[in-house]
Amino acid sequence: MGNLRKTLTKLPHLITFEAVCRNDNFTRAGEALGITRVSVSRQIAELEDLLGVRLFHRGHRKVVLTQPGRMLEAEVCPALHQIAGALNNVSAVSGRTRLTVTTTSAFSTYWLMPRLVNFNNLHPEIELNLVVSDRMLDLVAEGVDVAVRYARTPPPWDNVTRLLQERIFPVVSPKYSARTPLASPEDLLSENLLHLSGIYRPGARWPNWFRLNDLHAPPEASGVVMNTYINMLQAAIAGQGVALAGYPLVNSYLADGSLLKLDGFLEHDRDYFYLIDATKNRKDARCFCDWLLAETRQMSNSAQLS
Repeated sequence: MGNLRKTLTKLPHLITFEAVCRNDNFTRAGEALGITRVSVSRQIAELEDLLGVRLFHRGHRKVVLTQPGRMLEAEVCPALHQIAGALNNVSAVSGRTRLTVTTTSAFSTYWLMPRLVNFNNLHPEIELNLVVSDRMLDLVAEGVDVAVRYARTPPPWDNVTRLLQERIFPVVSPKYSARTPLASPEDLLSENLLHLSGIYRPGARWPNWFRLNDLHAPPEASGVVMNTYINMLQAAIAGQGVALAGYPLVNSYLADGSLLKLDGFLEHDRDYFYLIDATKNRKDARCFCDWLLAETRQMSNSAQLS
């Protein structure tokens, strides 16, 4: 054990091993870590090659630890959690609390970041580590204290609070050169539409919106396809097409006129942003959550008065 750097070359693989042990499944472990099933399988195979033993019996829907696998689990999994705890304890000695918060790139860019200066002014003793990721991170394995996640149903955590509900509607820039009066859903069939691809849920996409309007959506090839919400919104602001966006992420752009909500068009509710406190009510995490909830209440009150 004299040369830990040489001995622990597969430390990331051990973190993946721990995730598989918790989930009994390569696919679910990958989802928890934000990596593919193939990556999980490859890392476990490399770890098995290094150790010269089989760690799991592979089944169709489930994997089961072998005897060497159980031996490794008994030693490694508690050690990884002990290391994570030690890092948190040493950080606390500095007298400045470090709080790790994760959310999506869109929510961070358009809602959270413009408000964080208020939190920093109110609580300078709390150091925020903002982890921006559209992956569904494993909060425990990756040391996340608070998360804001977008989901159809509440995430499976104890301390989960419904934060905001997203409302979706067509938006367009004043710079956009429309081909039609933009007066009916049928008009949008002839317009340049900005499409979302990738991991985004069907409710955010044009096929769902046209279906709700009893219309067949035009093919994506007839518009512009973007793989991130941020790119799509920036393209809309630049006048490149019509986008599906809405409350609460584009409020500032609607307020300053960079984007216009198309009047008379269907507006539908999608899923919720949920606030997760993964710390079991650590004081600084509770402080951040209370501030975030107060910000959403203030925003809702302002919207009712306007």
